[in-house]
Amino acid sequence: MAEFSSFIDDVWSRFPVLQKTELTDVTDHNIVWSLDEYVDAGYVNFETDRKELYRLSILIENFAAKNNAPLLATFENNKRYKYVEERYMELLQKLPKAWIIADFTNPSLAPQPPGNTEVLSCDGTNLTSMWIVVSRRSTGPFGLVAEEMSDGKYRGFFTISPMIVQDAINKISKTLKKPIVI
Repeated sequence: MAEFSSFIDDVWSRFPVLQKTELTDVTDHNIVWSLDEYVDAGYVNFETDRKELYRLSILIENFAAKNNAPLLATFENNKRYKYVEERYMELLQKLPKAWIIADFTNPSLAPQPPGNTEVLSCDGTNLTSMWIVVSRRSTGPFGLVAEEMSDGKYRGFFTISPMIVQDAINKISKTLKKPIVI
C-alpha cells in the first residue's frame, strides 16, 4: 500500500466510501450539535474551523470523564496544548488512561501529567497537523479525526465506527512506535 503524507488521506484510502460521504455543515450557528446527535449520525464528514472542533473535543472529553473511559488527544504543537493544559490536568485525574500527543520538539519540556497519562511527541511525523480526540463507548472507540488544511481550517470526520477509529489508532501507534490501546 502506498504511503501518504496526509494522515487523513491514509485513513480514507482504507475506507474510500467515507471520503465520498457528503459534507455536513457543523458550523451552522443556528444549530449546536450535542454529542448524542453526533453519535446518532454515526459518521459525519466536515470542513470547519477550530471553534467547532474545540466544542466537539470538549463533548468527547466530558464523555470520557463521566464514563471513566480512556482518552487519546493530539495537539498540533505545544502552544495548542498549553491553551488547554490547566483544564486537562484536572480532566486527566478523572480518567483511567490517557495519551497526550503533540509536536513537543523538546520532550523534556513536555507536560508532566498524572501517572495514568502517556505524553508522546509526534515531532517530524504527519501527526503534527492532526486534531484527534478519541474515547471509548461500550461498542468500542469513537471520536474526532481532523487535519489542518490551512491556519484554522480543518477537514475530517467524527465516527462511532470502532473499525475506522481503531484504524486511526493503529496508524498513530505505528507512526510513534508506541502501543496505544483504547
